[in-house]
Amino acid sequence: MGWLFVCFDLPVIEKWQMKEASKFRKNLLDLGYFMVQKSIYVRNCVSYEKTESHIKKVKSLAPQLGSILIFFITDKQWGNSTHIELTGYLKSLYSITGVTQHKLKSCYQ
Repeated sequence: MGWLFVCFDLPVIEKWQMKEASKFRKNLLDLGYFMVQKSIYVRNCVSYEKTESHIKKVKSLAPQLGSILIFFITDKQWGNSTHIELTGYLKSLYSITGVTQHKLKSCYQ
């Protein structure tokens, strides 16, 4: 058993591109993938051989423009991965003003 990753970089400049990107993400969720990050989705696969059918489905749903990378890793490889989640992480230190901003910046240096 293993995991099939779909990583992509899709243009979202024009409104129609944004719609295609959103539709692609929704289709991945409908196919049983879950979102790891905004443009990285993963699903479990019973075997490496089973990945071919999943890859064909993703190819058929691919938007007109962009870059998509699909790869498979085993359960053991997934188990050896490291996940770091920063709780309380501030997405932008620049939205905070004054002394608080300075104190927070020094915490991250």
